[in-house]
Amino acid sequence: MIAGFAGIGKTTLAKKYKNVADIESSPYKWDYSGMDCSNLEKLKGTKNRKPNANFPENYIEAIKNAQKKFDIVLVWIHPEEILPEYEKHNIDYILAFPSKEALKGYRERFITRGNNSEYIERVIGNYDLRYKQYTSSKHKKIELQEGETLEDALLRLGYKLIKK
Repeated sequence: MIAGFAGIGKTTLAKKYKNVADIESSPYKWDYSGMDCSNLEKLKGTKNRKPNANFPENYIEAIKNAQKKFDIVLVWIHPEEILPEYEKHNIDYILAFPSKEALKGYRERFITRGNNSEYIERVIGNYDLRYKQYTSSKHKKIELQEGETLEDALLRLGYKLIKK
C-alpha cells in the first residue's frame, strides 16, 4: 500500500494499470448526498460538505478489500487524520511525496485537475510541515524528484505494473 501526497499521479496510475487501485478518500470521508460528484477534484476543500458518520471505518474496509484484489493500493496520506488509522488496523504502507524541489510544479497540476484555490493553498501551505512528518517517519518512503510522477518512481524502483 502506498499513502500518496496529492497530485503525484495516483489516479492516473490506477487508470493505466490493472494491478493498481486508487482508493480516493473523499467518497468515504464526506457525505455527498444530493451533490454533483462527477468531478471530486472540484469538491475537495469546499466548505459545504457534510462528514460521513462511517469514516474512517468505511475507508479502512475499502482498503482491506482492495488489498485482496490488487498488487498496489494507493491511499490518502494525511498524517494526523488517517495515518494513525492505518497503524491502528495494522496496515503497512509506504509514503510517497514530492521533494521540496519537485513541489514547484504541483500548483499547476492542481489547477489543471480542477482543484479550487482554497484546497491548493492549503496543500501547498502545509507542505513544509508535512515534509518534516514524512521524512521523519519510520515507514519506507518514495520521495519524488522534480518532474517525476509516482508511475516513474515505481518503474524506476522495479515495481511490476500490468497495463490494462
